[in-house]
Amino acid sequence: MGRTHLAFGAVAGVHLAASIPALGLPIMAAALLGSILPDLDTPYSKLGRRFWPVSKLVFSIFGHRGGTHSLLFTGLVMAPVWAVSPPVALALGAGIITHLAADAISFGQGPRFGWRGAGVPLLWPLTEAKTGLRLVKVNGPLENLVILPWMALFAVQSGWDLI
Repeated sequence: MGRTHLAFGAVAGVHLAASIPALGLPIMAAALLGSILPDLDTPYSKLGRRFWPVSKLVFSIFGHRGGTHSLLFTGLVMAPVWAVSPPVALALGAGIITHLAADAISFGQGPRFGWRGAGVPLLWPLTEAKTGLRLVKVNGPLENLVILPWMALFAVQSGWDLI
């Protein structure tokens, strides 16, 4: 779920912002954007609904949890930002990696979820094999009652320490 991805991105962002407080706001923004950017591949995501023409195009090319959920995508997105600000590029990449990690351990209902969980194709386009474990049901009680609140509180507590 988008809110859980944002909570993970916030945790990454506050920890990276602590290393360079002068770039705190751009680092936080990049980590939060990165945490939801891979789901531009589905018009049903938070980002996909806002940019639905682009999202529909990306979905028609890659499908959900395809190329935008890979290490290659992470590098391609980080590269132009790196030319402007390496710390912000690292935050963007960290946000994407938190997204990939969360998707790698989640599973849900429907045709895109197999018995092992959906996983992510980390090595796409070399292989479309998905890496993952079936640990957390998407929008289930573990995500909503444990992981999301804990990550949100951890992000707030860590951010409070920066003030």
